[in-house]
Amino acid sequence: MPLSRRELLLAGASAPFLTACATDLSQYSGEPLPTLAARLGVCAASHVALNAGRPGAPVWESGCASASRWPSDPVFQAASLTKPVIAFAALKLVREGRLDLRAPVSRYLPEGYAHRQKPFNGPADNPIDRVPASTLARIPVGTLLNHSSGLPNWTRGALLPGFEPGTRWQYSGEGYVLLQAVLSVVAGQDIETFMSTTVFEPLGMRSTRLRLTDDIRERVVDGSSSLGGGVRFDITEPNAAASLYTTAEDYAKLMTAWLTDAPLLSLALAHPIPVDPALGLAWGQGWGIETAAGGPYLWQWGNNPGFRAFAMVSAASGNGFVLLTNSERGMPLAAPLARATVPAEHGVFRFHMLG
Repeated sequence: MPLSRRELLLAGASAPFLTACATDLSQYSGEPLPTLAARLGVCAASHVALNAGRPGAPVWESGCASASRWPSDPVFQAASLTKPVIAFAALKLVREGRLDLRAPVSRYLPEGYAHRQKPFNGPADNPIDRVPASTLARIPVGTLLNHSSGLPNWTRGALLPGFEPGTRWQYSGEGYVLLQAVLSVVAGQDIETFMSTTVFEPLGMRSTRLRLTDDIRERVVDGSSSLGGGVRFDITEPNAAASLYTTAEDYAKLMTAWLTDAPLLSLALAHPIPVDPALGLAWGQGWGIETAAGGPYLWQWGNNPGFRAFAMVSAASGNGFVLLTNSERGMPLAAPLARATVPAEHGVFRFHMLG
């Protein structure tokens, strides 16, 4: 069965680029950000630096002559930067004693799970397979947060762990969508309402939504492909792995909230699972963890069709940044921002999945 255009876009966004496998993004670290944006043709980028946990003012960069056509307060797709937002809410439930990371998913979904095989295609094209409780009984909740559930990133077929959950790392969007179902049951609310009342509203993230909604539509910047053409990939249903729409200013508020909640931060850093020890990379409960001078660092990259994003912050100093771009060429801009805010030898910029 041929893949739809949406599925092809998603597959391209979730798979590592061949160039990323051979490229060390730190090679861009010495180039001034405006110069790099212009050279790469990144037309819209917004970033916020954190100093000792306190966010600075948002900064706008554009490498295109058409910069004047962008909204004055732009909203971007943040892609996988959705995951730390979901993790923040999940760990709040853990602290309240309402969610147990060691419990099997079946405790919360005793009737099984309806897995949508095309979650970005809308309700009209939505085949479903049932994941039985016996399968969910093998998967501890915490493995969904740290990508050790054994579930694939995305699949159009039946959802099954590919290895014994908890034994190794494998990046999984499907794991976070399964976590979405768990959180909705525990909270007794749909995920959109839960996130708004638990995270966005309390933190003052006024421009953040878990899907594209009419009230922000005019402020959302268009995406662009690696070849420079436009990309339209609207996400109109909440998806805990990839559907966040936000601003750099709002996302920096989330990062500050992580840093100022010591018990929550401790949960995120506890019992990391190795990702690439040679690069100093592991994964905690909701964030990647990098061991480097001045760290440990929390980090997450975002990779949706037409958009690239990156967030990094030192758990020790509270220094870091968040970067949102509207271009598939935008990831290298993270390197000079890291040099300016958290100068160190960052193995993450040699990680094969960045692109």
